[in-house]
Amino acid sequence: MQGMQLSNDTANHALGVFLWRNGESMMSIKQGFLIKKDNGRITVNWQKTTSVLLNELHVDLIYEFRRYLQGSLLDVGCGEKPYKLIYDGTCEKSIGIDVEQCRHDQKDVDIFASADNMPFDDESFDTVLCTNVLEHVADMEEAFREISRVLRSGGYAVISVPFLYPVHESPYDYYRFTRYGLEHKLIKNGFEVEKIVSLGGVGMFIMVYINFLFGKVFKNKVIHWISCLIQKVSYIIYRKSFLQNLIKGKGKIDKIITVGNFIIVQKV
Repeated sequence: MQGMQLSNDTANHALGVFLWRNGESMMSIKQGFLIKKDNGRITVNWQKTTSVLLNELHVDLIYEFRRYLQGSLLDVGCGEKPYKLIYDGTCEKSIGIDVEQCRHDQKDVDIFASADNMPFDDESFDTVLCTNVLEHVADMEEAFREISRVLRSGGYAVISVPFLYPVHESPYDYYRFTRYGLEHKLIKNGFEVEKIVSLGGVGMFIMVYINFLFGKVFKNKVIHWISCLIQKVSYIIYRKSFLQNLIKGKGKIDKIITVGNFIIVQKV
């Protein structure tokens, strides 16, 4: 037990040094599983999640396309509102909804409601943000209709959904979406596709599953930090080498083998 305590202390010290060197300090702002550093950089909080790779990618994509997050914004399935760190700088106001059985801290939820039955008038919002939520809505068809209903004409919806991703938050995990199925559902409900980006390709797929298996097999704090560190370093390399090609849609295989899809649509 003493050896384990020493290992944990060593891991914590190493983590502290790593974070300090990467710009995080006690003045950083924490929101859900994200941290906004003093230098403005937003990154994943390792204490809240081990899914560093995919969440770092989400941050970069939402930040890249933050110009679509305007006016009054509805954060559907907001959880602890991690992306508030981004959209607070672009929107005039925001409201977050989530279900009462959500597994996150609920103090940031403004209204408890499901995506398939939202208590708002027609065309109430300029923007809808919905990240990794629709797979958890049993009445998925109604959720797409509701997003369209509450969004003003000309407004944008920014949505991400999983595809080749492990079952999570069971038993409330019902669906997976190909990019073509996702486009079909949205066009059917009065949207025009502005941009669609795959959430990584084969490399991201492999790393996500390795991390998932490690998390299930090993419940050790040291392994947790090592996994997060490996993902962080991997993503720094990925960002510099592949992110812009991913955004531009240059990878053909990414459209076939990917852990999910990120889409921006406009209500017409």
